Amino acid sequence: MKFFFFFSFALGSVFGMAQNKGCGFLLAQDYLFQNDPTARARVQQLLEAALQSPDLSARPSQAATYVIPVVFHVLHTNGSENISDAQIQDQISLLNRDFRKQNDDTLDIVAPFQVLAADCDIEFRLATRDPDGNCTNGITRHYDQNTNWTVNFANYVYTWDPTKYLNIYVVKSMPPGIAAYTYLPGSVGVAADAIVSEHGNIGSIGTGNPWSSRVITHETGHWFNLQHVWGSTNNAGVTCGDDGVADTPVTKGYTWCTLNNTAQCNQGVPENIQNYMDYAGCQRMFTYGQRTRMHNALNSQIGGRNNLWTPSNLMATGVVNPLSNCAPKAQFIVNTTLTCNGNALSFTDQSYNAPITSWQWSSPQASNISTQQNGLLNFNSPGLASVKLKVSNAFGSDSAIKSMVVVLSPTAVGGANFTQSFDNGIFPDESWIATVPASGTGFTQNNAASYNGFKCAWVDNFGNSPKAPVSFFTPPFNMQGISAAQMSFYYAYAPRSNSDSETLKVYASSNCGASWSTVFTRSGSNLNTTGTVWDSPFVNPQFLEWQQVQVNINNLVGLADVYFKFEFTPSSGASGNNFFLDDINLSRTYAVGIYENQDVLEQLSVSPNPFSQSLLITGEGITKDLGVRLFDISGRELKVDKRVGEHHVALDVKGELASGIYFVHLELAGREKVVKVIRE
Repeated sequence: MKFFFFFSFALGSVFGMAQNKGCGFLLAQDYLFQNDPTARARVQQLLEAALQSPDLSARPSQAATYVIPVVFHVLHTNGSENISDAQIQDQISLLNRDFRKQNDDTLDIVAPFQVLAADCDIEFRLATRDPDGNCTNGITRHYDQNTNWTVNFANYVYTWDPTKYLNIYVVKSMPPGIAAYTYLPGSVGVAADAIVSEHGNIGSIGTGNPWSSRVITHETGHWFNLQHVWGSTNNAGVTCGDDGVADTPVTKGYTWCTLNNTAQCNQGVPENIQNYMDYAGCQRMFTYGQRTRMHNALNSQIGGRNNLWTPSNLMATGVVNPLSNCAPKAQFIVNTTLTCNGNALSFTDQSYNAPITSWQWSSPQASNISTQQNGLLNFNSPGLASVKLKVSNAFGSDSAIKSMVVVLSPTAVGGANFTQSFDNGIFPDESWIATVPASGTGFTQNNAASYNGFKCAWVDNFGNSPKAPVSFFTPPFNMQGISAAQMSFYYAYAPRSNSDSETLKVYASSNCGASWSTVFTRSGSNLNTTGTVWDSPFVNPQFLEWQQVQVNINNLVGLADVYFKFEFTPSSGASGNNFFLDDINLSRTYAVGIYENQDVLEQLSVSPNPFSQSLLITGEGITKDLGVRLFDISGRELKVDKRVGEHHVALDVKGELASGIYFVHLELAGREKVVKVIRE
């Protein structure tokens, strides 16, 4: 007698037959359960329902084969993950080979299972109509940083209706140890009802290879409600288990091929090592029982699988009476995103969907139009330039527009000093130019926060994280005819956790962006100006939550046109918190000894922290000129007794302060330092 184990974590699975890749089921499962409190009970019900016999009366008697429309969504950043149409078509051929038992290696199936190897009567065809009825070749391509995939429901932004199409995402990389994954029918929302795979597991040509060419066969089995042959646990070779299919023997599962009729669970009962739903590298077959279970799924309303193969859907998706006269879909790559006014940039065509007979490249800030496949535009107006590509053939045309090209301003800023307070005018503009990320927001003007004034620049990194570095560029500064220079600015930032890795960098270029040198960098806990704010956005930073940065740029003195780039990089993990920047000041003269004074400030220490009755500021460079003030968290200055001694300043709070957070403000020769302290 066979037993079917209903484990509470029996979900669809992540499978990796590719070398050095394992199963990522636990990662996907944990993410699902953490984000959906109803998932455990729902999955239990789905597994129980899989044992019930469905109503097959709706299936047309003449439909001997279930035909499934398929669409591939290729996410790429113009690397090898942007696989060819031919590689995808090869994958379709391999799916049809395996599900129709047309693979030559069925001759190698061991004797006990030869009679159990089934033609599953399931075929796959690329769709020729998209959800809007437009002509398609069943392949969409998207320039998207999410090609470095994480298990996150928010990443499924391209899914077509899974009751009409089998969606397969192709990406550059997966979380460590994972080759591909999917979920059981009905266990997740519509958007995540798809297969996701690394590009090297697609097909057997191009970046694919014969050894891993059955990863998608395995994942498609899960998509049709098959479990691993050892059941609903995720680790092969650990515990004997059952998958609820009568003709697949109880097994622990295998990660290697041993075809000597091994019986590791029941003496004398060989196990189906060559099954597509095992992990061994010698997969050859589905059984008749698995065929029945997949047919049951295809006739069930759960997950809408019963609509996929219907005549009306095959017409709607172009599988029947396929369209062949398609218009192209425009897509292109900006080879270089930065140039100087008067220079030219080239662009690479990445259009798809159909052969193209004409190209037209243009930009409002370019002096020419290019009709070459890979365009070349001459830019003669500064600012953030949009580029448009229009592609055409006899059956139609399509256009794509990207605002990605920064054309640096040619007009240098002169004078003794310059300040950008973000209070006057609009930021960004054609001189102070901000990049636009592929997702989320970049640097924009904030009208509700400021260090000193009414407005500042910020990155909405809490609610709309860009997930990639964002920058803005200054106009050029004339650094000739001066003897010294410094830059200063204020910023405020509160990470969501101490492990966040947000980074601020400032670069300088004297050759119009051809190369950049780093003049300032700060990241991780060192970027924090106030403390962590986990469950709410950091907004409207108070006076003492801003921190001043002063940068020695004497190495740039004597240069004619110096550009600066401010770059904020979000944390690579979960969304971080908001970042604010204000009062950028460039001073071409400064008092002698100012940097020595800043060094003194950096060396001062404030202790003890936490404190109870008094605070001691110590350091070698303390003089009577050192300003010391104490503020509460609202920015109110507090009166305290201050005594200056040799190499120290003592602050006595006399027990008047309540427990909580306070700030010690140190100032020397125009330089400032703020230290957060805690009163016990």
